[in-house]
Parts: sequence; structure tokens; C-alpha cells
Amino acid sequence: MSRANKKQVVKVLQPLDVAILKGLYEYRALSTEQIMRRYELSRWYTYKKLRILRNSRLISTHPISGYLVNQKRQGSYHRISEIGISCLREQGVPVERRADQLRVNIRHLPFLLSTNDVMIDLETYGWEMKDSRSVKEKFELNRGANVQGMLKSPRGTEYLFYTFLHGVGMKNLMKVSKELMDVSNPNYILFAKSAASYMKIVEHLSTNVSVIVQCQSLKVFPYTFAKYYLRHFEDESNVMKFLEDYEIYDLSFKTDFKDTRKKKYDGLERIVRHEGEEKYLINLLDTDLVKIYNIRQYRKEMYELDGRKVLVITTPMTRHTHEQLLGEIRHIDYLEIDSGDLIDYLSAI
Repeated sequence: MSRANKKQVVKVLQPLDVAILKGLYEYRALSTEQIMRRYELSRWYTYKKLRILRNSRLISTHPISGYLVNQKRQGSYHRISEIGISCLREQGVPVERRADQLRVNIRHLPFLLSTNDVMIDLETYGWEMKDSRSVKEKFELNRGANVQGMLKSPRGTEYLFYTFLHGVGMKNLMKVSKELMDVSNPNYILFAKSAASYMKIVEHLSTNVSVIVQCQSLKVFPYTFAKYYLRHFEDESNVMKFLEDYEIYDLSFKTDFKDTRKKKYDGLERIVRHEGEEKYLINLLDTDLVKIYNIRQYRKEMYELDGRKVLVITTPMTRHTHEQLLGEIRHIDYLEIDSGDLIDYLSAI
């Protein structure tokens, strides 16, 4: 065989080779684009490195096309092979699963790749992820459960999460609602990949009080916006720093709650000064349905006794939805934050 036709193979595993194999083991599947982003490689070098790993039978490569209705080819995704797992073991990397245990059902592939896309953006900001199999084992769920995995924030809060693609059927929503009831985890994040799926999720779950009351948080995000928001704003103290530019100042640390007029209501713990008034602040940039439920419990008679309005932080894109969910409550003020300004701010940090 001529030198030109000879396939390049791995002679000695390099640190980058080990890192890519470890990533494929942890994430089960990564697209070419995701590998390029995660390891900060040029497109040319990514293709070269993957070709060498494939020639060495350390990974396998598969087309993404055909897994969604009317979807054209969307590039390739890659999986670690049994030989690749053996190499990781030889490198001292703890591995427990075989390659066939990491195989992805083609129906679940779009959800997995979407999930991995979020994590690649968030892991550099201190987020960690456990995959769906680990979560199903922990909560004793059957293999067909919809939960995509668990995200752990830099503050240590653990969120079970779900990803919804462009079409969301009522049967699927009912199944997810049942899972939310059965698992009884305190915190959830739901990612919606289209405006239509976002609205359908919000409309359905906002009326399911039995689910909402057992959660500490039930956040519904447009998929792309979530990847920016969760970098820093999962920690609401960072939201407060941002809102100082809008002349909103936190008074919670010095408010005397011994005064009966200053009674705390569920979910209304943060008091701010805005436009010369004391108000309860609710950040709905995350469309947390638990927060919306708590606002609705702060009824007119409570407001008349307490005297503080609720200041809701929203965006021009979500304000109408939030107003619909909150109904005809008159003791609410809305502050719109432009989504573009928000993303610019979060991108610059």
C-alpha cells in the first residue's frame, strides 16, 4: 500500500484523544460540531482527529439525518467503541458501562444531542450533568421515562430536566406530568425548542396545581435563551446585581418582618425599592410556574392589608404569556427587560 493511501491511526494516545474518548463515554453521543466547540478545535483539525480515532476503531461515526420528520442531513454524531472504552480503562479512567450500554435509540438521539448542546455551553460555568440512565436508576423509573437527566448548578441545586422538540403532543405532556408527580423531585427545568412547544408546555402545566405545589421550582425556558440565562442567573443574587442598572434595590436584608403588615407570603420573600415604593420582586425571566402560582395566592385582600405590589420581571416576548397566566390581578407592575440586552449582558460576563 502506498504511503498516500495508508490510513492514519493512533500510535500513542494523546491527552486530547483521551479527553474526546472520555467525553463520548460521558455524553454517549456528540456531533462533530459539539466536539469542535467543546474542545475548542478548528473544523479542519476536528475532522482529522475524528478520522484518525475512527481509523483506529476507537470511535464509530453515524449520520444524524433521518431521525426527525422532513429533516435533511444534519452532519454526523460519534460514539465510543468497546476498544475505546478499553483504552480509557488502560489510562486509569473509571468506566463501568460497555459500548452497547451507551448505544442511543434513534428516536431519542435528537433529545440527547439537544441536551448535550446545553451542557457544552454550561459546563464551563460550573454546571454538571447526570445522564438519563443514572436518573432513572436513582428514582427507579422505567426505561421509557421521558426525563433527560439531572443538571447540578454551581450552587449545588439539582434539577431534573426535560427537552421538548418542535412538536409537543398532549399524550407526551400527560406522560411528563405523571412523571413529575411520581418522582417528587423539588426542582425541574423544561427546555422548549420552539415558541409553539413553549406555549403548549406553559398552558398545560400552569393549570396542574397538584404538580406545582410539590415543586420548589418548575422553570420553562425557550431552548436558546436558557443556554445564556443559566450561565449566571440561576443564582438570583446575580439577577439583583443586574437589576441595579434599572434602579431596583434589594431591601430584604433590612426589612423587619416582625411587623404584621410586613408578613412574609409564600414565594414573596424579596422586597425591593422601585420608583419610590416597596414592592415584592418576582423574577419571571425563567417562567417558573411555582412563582406564578405564588403570585396568584397573594390575593387582593392580602395586598390591601400589606400594601405592597408585586414587581414582575419579564421580557417583551414573554410578557403577554405572563399576563395571561396571572389573570386580572391589578396589584402587579411589570418591568420588561429586552431579551437582546439580556443576552448581550450574559455573553459579556
